[in-house]
Amino acid sequence: MEIAADFAPYEERVQAALVKTTRSVTQITSEDLNFHRSFDNNLAADVDEESARLLRLTNSLLKVATSGSDLRVPELRDEDGLEENWRTVVDVIDELLEKADACLDEFTGIIKKLSPSQEERGAALSKRTTSAHFPSVYDFGPSKIPKPQLLFTTRPKNNDDASPFKPLLRSKPHAITPLSPNLGETAPDGTIISYKHPYETEIRNSTYPSSAYTISAAHESKPFETTTATFVDTLEGVQSMLAELKQATEIAIDLEHHDAHSYHGIVCLMQISTREKDWIVDTLKPWREELQILNEVFADPKILKVLHGSTMDVIWLQRDLGLYIVGLFDTYHAAVALDYPKKSLKFLLEKFVNFQAEKKYQMADWRLRPLLPGMFDYARSDTHYLLYIYDQIRNSLVEHSTPTDNLIEYVLEKSKQEALQRYERPVYNAETGQGSGGWQDMLIRNSSLFSREQFAVFRAVHQWRDKIARSEDEGVQYVLSKQSLFKIAHAMPLDPASLLRTISPVSPLVRARASELVQVIKQAKIVGATGPELRDVLFPLKQKVEESKPSTPTSSPESERDSRTVLAARTDVSQFWGPTLEQPPHPPVPVSHSLAATAEAFLLSLPLPSMPPKVSDKPVKEEPSSSPQKISGPTATTTNEIFTLKQFGAPKKRKISPTMEDEAEDVSKPKTAITPTAETPTASLSTDDSMSGASNSVSSAIQTKAQKRREKKKQKTASTLRQQGDNNDDGKESPNFTPFDYGNAESVLHANPTENGNRGNGSYRGKQKQKRQFNPYAKAMDAPQGMRKSKKEIEGKSFTFR
Repeated sequence: MEIAADFAPYEERVQAALVKTTRSVTQITSEDLNFHRSFDNNLAADVDEESARLLRLTNSLLKVATSGSDLRVPELRDEDGLEENWRTVVDVIDELLEKADACLDEFTGIIKKLSPSQEERGAALSKRTTSAHFPSVYDFGPSKIPKPQLLFTTRPKNNDDASPFKPLLRSKPHAITPLSPNLGETAPDGTIISYKHPYETEIRNSTYPSSAYTISAAHESKPFETTTATFVDTLEGVQSMLAELKQATEIAIDLEHHDAHSYHGIVCLMQISTREKDWIVDTLKPWREELQILNEVFADPKILKVLHGSTMDVIWLQRDLGLYIVGLFDTYHAAVALDYPKKSLKFLLEKFVNFQAEKKYQMADWRLRPLLPGMFDYARSDTHYLLYIYDQIRNSLVEHSTPTDNLIEYVLEKSKQEALQRYERPVYNAETGQGSGGWQDMLIRNSSLFSREQFAVFRAVHQWRDKIARSEDEGVQYVLSKQSLFKIAHAMPLDPASLLRTISPVSPLVRARASELVQVIKQAKIVGATGPELRDVLFPLKQKVEESKPSTPTSSPESERDSRTVLAARTDVSQFWGPTLEQPPHPPVPVSHSLAATAEAFLLSLPLPSMPPKVSDKPVKEEPSSSPQKISGPTATTTNEIFTLKQFGAPKKRKISPTMEDEAEDVSKPKTAITPTAETPTASLSTDDSMSGASNSVSSAIQTKAQKRREKKKQKTASTLRQQGDNNDDGKESPNFTPFDYGNAESVLHANPTENGNRGNGSYRGKQKQKRQFNPYAKAMDAPQGMRKSKKEIEGKSFTFR
């Protein structure tokens, strides 16, 4: 077909079909489809058939879309399969959009050719051999690579003692101060607590070459494709490489490290590059300690060493190889000084060289020998272009430096601080969780909440994981991942089957010791029932201890018991109020009382609902007395009492009828006064006249209404008693009493109100008077009254005085 003539109507038809389909799907999803399925079996069968057809169609489209590409074809069996493979489906859609974008650019002529055609891509993929799968640190199965550390002359020390790390250095080239055997710093008791940095003096006094402070043309690196690196795995190769490195003025260094199958980790490769050549040194050989001869170059201040992100590289070189760097230039700190949007080496390679590194090899298992071609090229690319990047960054630092802000000096000083780092053996305290790899930092960075039992299980399993990792010389993450550790603490499984279902993935070490781990969980759960809370361990309430003052030789039992039962630290003197709030000492409080008081204080600290402001909860009535009352006790005690004054807002105006005024005169008006919150004498407080008048008027009105209700009730009760007395008297005066004939009596509900007299055979007793119409709802009016309408809050202010 003619593309130019037929594409526009075809596009319109496709868009119309898509819009119609989208509207239909939206309308169906808005209805309760499961509800309709439950009522109509035919509808359910039709929906299932359409769902199966759509799944088959989707699988066919995915197969067609992934043909000629490296993407995995997802297989969708049901609706759950779509959710499980959603990320793969999204990848397929993304690649389709990229292909469509490229085809549109080619069609419109923006670019001539962005990618090979479908036929060319298919032919290339058919000729391409299947790439070998490289082992990754994320493989939790049994490692097929033997542990190289078992062949080292000096085996790694995984014991958990607190002995400091002693430098491996046997000789000290380019030394200002000679290597002393007494590098240890001793404690007062004579034990060595740490060792000094062997090259600390040399690093602090080192001067960088003049080329680091001037702008010069950048030396382009040789093409990556036409050059290769030399793999060094013999001592002769190391000697030959050292001779060439001594002739260089700048070298680039990088390391590849592995810690998945080693407790402390091991350096697997060391990449070194000059402007002419690249080397990759195998650091897993049994003679790896002989690499200390490289200190003749690494410690030479005349040779500039360029690294990127050297924080861990400096530590690993000291720990495994006994190498120290003098004259370090860290391109990471240079990127920080120049305020680049990203500071990674990948970003610098893309920015200055337009080189895309295969970062999938970053997490490869670098113990593999021989190295795969992709791993070899990735390791070489880290240092091949680093010297050219150094030239570009150095020129930018010099250009952007000012007399007040010298960026070159800033980067060199930061690089010296990196080189001055000392490796210290990590010490893990299982009880407190402190130290490198301890559980304290893990819990502080995590927002999980544990009960007593869960917290005890977490600590016990963490300690078990550390013990197994040390004994087997495996990484703690390989033994039991962090996510699995938290899952076990929350679930607390009590049998091996539940344990294996809880954690994923399961390492061979955990699978083989599942019963042992279950026993650890059970024992920790029992101990944790009476153990400490998580918050008490992570955030202890420290008591104030005056370490500067000499301690007393003896202490009383009360003070010791008090120090054990105190739950919160409290200063002796307030920094704001001074000695005003000082309280006399009190006897020790039992733990149960303290916990109850703490709970009560917590409840009182919660916000209370709004309440109408008033002077006191219960107004106090003053009894009239002819003589003034005498206040017992000394008057000096009233100085520390607490009382509250409240200023009411303007009361609402209300009209008082003359009847209310007359009744109010008969009722004694209560005298209200400010009631102090402590035992404060009433005579010592006073209020404004307006406040008192408003309060008295409201109280008088309430008292008047209550008095009227009481009098009315008394009158009603007296009338009832009198009527009963009259009936009794009439019964005595009529001895010939005839019972009332209820059968011939008039209707009470339909009685004639105007009719009087005696009808029927019955005789009336007492006086004859006009009958009142019966009201069936009369008794309903005597029911208890409901809740009164709450009064609105009166605005005002309150002040508390101490």
